[in-house]
Amino acid sequence: MAAGARDGLDDESLQELRSQATRLLHKEDWAGYIGVCTRIVDAAATDRRILCSALAHRADGRARLGDLSGALADCDAALAADPAHPAALLAKGAVLRGLGRYALAADCFRAALPAGSGADDVRELLEQCRRLDAQARSGAVDLSDWVLAGFSGKCPDLAEHVGPVEVRRSAHGGRGVFAVKGVEAGGTLMISKAVAIGRGVIPDAADGGEKMVVWKDFVDKVLDAAEKCPRTASLIYTLSTGEEQEDELDVPDMALFKQEPEELGDGVSEAGGQGALDVDRIMKVLDVNSLTEDAPSANLLGNSGIINCGVGLWILPALINHSCHPNTRRTHVGDHAIVHASRDIKAGEEVTFPYFDVLMPVGKRREAARAWGFECRCDRCRFEDEDTVLRQEIARSENELVNGGEDMGALVVRLEDKMRKSVVKERRKAFLRASFWSAYSALFDNGRLLRKWGRRVPSEAVIAVSVASAVGGCESVLKAMLRGANDGNSCGNRLEVEDKVVRIGRATYGKVVKRQAMRALFRLRLEGDNSKSF
Repeated sequence: MAAGARDGLDDESLQELRSQATRLLHKEDWAGYIGVCTRIVDAAATDRRILCSALAHRADGRARLGDLSGALADCDAALAADPAHPAALLAKGAVLRGLGRYALAADCFRAALPAGSGADDVRELLEQCRRLDAQARSGAVDLSDWVLAGFSGKCPDLAEHVGPVEVRRSAHGGRGVFAVKGVEAGGTLMISKAVAIGRGVIPDAADGGEKMVVWKDFVDKVLDAAEKCPRTASLIYTLSTGEEQEDELDVPDMALFKQEPEELGDGVSEAGGQGALDVDRIMKVLDVNSLTEDAPSANLLGNSGIINCGVGLWILPALINHSCHPNTRRTHVGDHAIVHASRDIKAGEEVTFPYFDVLMPVGKRREAARAWGFECRCDRCRFEDEDTVLRQEIARSENELVNGGEDMGALVVRLEDKMRKSVVKERRKAFLRASFWSAYSALFDNGRLLRKWGRRVPSEAVIAVSVASAVGGCESVLKAMLRGANDGNSCGNRLEVEDKVVRIGRATYGKVVKRQAMRALFRLRLEGDNSKSF
């Protein structure tokens, strides 16, 4: 009798099924692959060696299709029959790694570590899981080697991380994310992997048709992810559709975001049978909560200059409210969004980032906020709306800026004179300089205007430091600071200036590189092709 005959499979039949599985594997026909593996599992029920191998391969196919609970069930069935089966251990480790269960994944890889060939690959997976587990706990990211290599090679893997934050009722209505302890500028608050991202190369920024293709691709990916994973669907349902009353919005338990739900098979949330997706609700959620990849940072740190249109859904960051005086910023690395403090944040302070360009006058920001469906009442907007002394000058300057006044230098000098005569506090000066940043930039970019007006305004580096205090990190402000420092027209001695440059760099990108790699990061970003459309 042939080896597999007692299980309903002779050697010839088994070989044919294995050949079918190989062909389907190469075609990436995962449904067909799972079907063939199932036939082998059913036929080889009492042959432990064949059974365990088929279960491990079926687990891989199920994982590829997003059926993580099924994949883990197959792995556990194989390991129940043979606790040391290497393929089952590797398959389970891969599933747990994808779920962010890095310590458990490391245990699987350690147990699967072979003595001979292949050991290096498994050892690399083990070390990677150890590193990601430490990162998931600490939020510490170090991309120095990648930056110094000019972003060559694969984007580094990141672990999801939830730092010292929680969701609470916001004083401005609805919900918001709050710091539960103080965080210094550059510190990581969260690292979130996108549910899905739609990306495309849009040659013309006005090409609505191309953008609709990107949007449709993105929506399809979100619906697919929600259909495959009940936990993902339940997280999406925690987000606002924009139609609820603010007091109707539940405050979700932070355990949802820390991957601490009830577990099935060492790490997959069953989330209790979800039934059919509420597609209409999900579409409304996406309209309100989708975020664009923070363009220059995404281009630099995630997409290597080839993608210029990206939209995604990051669940916990979507709960962060807008402010024109934000205290955080997103840096995009691959499919992950790193939310870091762009200035020092006090315990109990609401975490905010800008939904749109806040280097604009208050009138333009008001229009942008209305397009998002809200009215910004941050301290900066309230000051510019309500200050009786400066209101007329703000309105006049905004009108000149919007209508393209011929001499931006004159506008800047008049604004600086008005602030000096009105004894405006430094914080409010920073707000106004941020609002008229384009005028200051036009002055500093124009040698003729700078020769005419330069002596009557603070240096470019001084203005950059001031604006950074109002809006946190920003590439254009960082570039001005670097240029001002290099021109020697700065604000302090060399060490003081270098410290200010690093602080603005930390506010812009977070603590993603060590200090020695910071210059390379600046050079790659700020000396690149600034004509690119992001």
